[in-house]
Amino acid sequence: MWLHAHVGLWSLALILFVIGYIGLKAGWTTFLKVVQMVLRLVFVLVFITGARLVFIWYQAGNYGWPTVKGLFGLLVIAMMEMILTKERKNEKTGVFWALLLVGMIAVFYIGYGVLG
Repeated sequence: MWLHAHVGLWSLALILFVIGYIGLKAGWTTFLKVVQMVLRLVFVLVFITGARLVFIWYQAGNYGWPTVKGLFGLLVIAMMEMILTKERKNEKTGVFWALLLVGMIAVFYIGYGVLG
């Protein structure tokens, strides 16, 4: 149950991020504010379900990879937020995009490849 909720929520977060970024580039500032607030709520729910999954792994005696995956997951959430915020202020976001890409690759590799 927790895994399905977590996967569904981060999928929704990715979709909202893309929609928010497209809305930002199109100049829809009011729309962006609404999407970003909903995205922040989804981030909180992703964090809660992810923390529960890490706790389940801890109970099974597996401490290393779930902790690393959780930290990379927090990096992904932070970079999504930073990209939308910095783009709205017309600041450079190249480093944030690179960190987002690295974080997403790490999260997917650890989540599906290592912990599977």
